[in-house]
Amino acid sequence: MSEHVELAERAGAGSESAAAGKGEPLLRLPVIATLIVWGALSALAAANGLYQSVNGAPPYGLVAAAILPPLAFCAAYGRSAGLRRWADEIDLGLVTALQGWRVVGAAFVFVWGLGMLPAVFAAPAGFGDIAVGLAAPFVALAVWRRSPGWRRASYALIAAGLFDFAAAFATGALAREGGALHQPGAIHTGLMAELPLALIPGYLVPAFAILHLIAFFKLRRA
Repeated sequence: MSEHVELAERAGAGSESAAAGKGEPLLRLPVIATLIVWGALSALAAANGLYQSVNGAPPYGLVAAAILPPLAFCAAYGRSAGLRRWADEIDLGLVTALQGWRVVGAAFVFVWGLGMLPAVFAAPAGFGDIAVGLAAPFVALAVWRRSPGWRRASYALIAAGLFDFAAAFATGALAREGGALHQPGAIHTGLMAELPLALIPGYLVPAFAILHLIAFFKLRRA
């Protein structure tokens, strides 16, 4: 209980400190506007079937929606001093704590329980997200306290989070209708290309991947 209270106090202190300066970088208007437009475009793409698998092929549109934004961020980070300064201003503990929202991956387990997603995809993707989400607040506290091993714990969370994404995409693609892990007549992962679930791989996954990248770059520059 005390750890949850301290986490809230740390987050509040960070917000007050940011308010005294330029404001929390992650909450600035251009960032919020970008997230809103990005989410709307992803929803529009899903609504128009751009994330669907065609003729048994992998869902290339969904893969592109998940991979291209993090790659674009990496490219921009390497070329833009302004973006690096913006990332440097972000609190490492906060960007780590935000991974706690990964517990929404429990939705995969719930939908699996309803018999609408295959276990080969939903179980590792769902429980992987839950594990990362539950670990994130404790790693964030270690970062804020500079506890022994905090840097190693941060790298471990980044690695676990990105591996979970990669594994989920691999099993999701292979368990699509006609995929290597799909049996004729069995449940497949086509539901992941439809709203609202399509927003997870098409929007939330790349957004959280970028948060992992920000944390990684900050650790490298610290």
